[in-house]
Amino acid sequence: MHIILALCLILTGIRSPVYAQHASFVAMKDVCSSSATTIQCPDGYVIILVNVYDGVAQQPDSCIYTPEDCVADASTTITCATDHAKCSIVATKKKLPQCNDQYSSYLHIEYQCIPLSMDDPRKEYKICQNNRNVTSEQGIIYSSDYPALFPITAGECSLSIQVPDNKMIKLWLIDLYIGSSMVSNCMNDYVLVVDSARTFRH
Repeated sequence: MHIILALCLILTGIRSPVYAQHASFVAMKDVCSSSATTIQCPDGYVIILVNVYDGVAQQPDSCIYTPEDCVADASTTITCATDHAKCSIVATKKKLPQCNDQYSSYLHIEYQCIPLSMDDPRKEYKICQNNRNVTSEQGIIYSSDYPALFPITAGECSLSIQVPDNKMIKLWLIDLYIGSSMVSNCMNDYVLVVDSARTFRH
């Protein structure tokens, strides 16, 4: 297994408007149905889709999202490769049951640009450095020997991320290879994210 996770700690409700080794603010783009668009990040960054919606515009011939529009989640049908800085997206006209079977007018895309490396090596963390807690506000978490496969270990590797009460954590799983485990009691490799309330297994 190999993994790379991008880490972003942000003040609740605040978005940074600059790239400079940080996740970008959430950018938005609308594209008319039956047409295509391209979204692109700077070199050294990859695209992460935050939200994607098919929308029915309230204004005739409009392709711009407004809060009054009827929208339907399109995140399962619209994807971008997580290791690319550029992504082409086609907005297909669809009949939306969520919007009284009206046809979509546009596709609304919200995305972020996430850095693949950090200028400061103190903000890059190896997953098996258990004696080192993650305390920086931006960073990258790698598996050992990335991008080579994760070495066989006797136990699990983990890192602890510590944040103040006035901040929230955002984790992006950028590159993940899951293979068969050599350990008989564990059928697959996995990444486990645990907070105080929920557990996420990938």
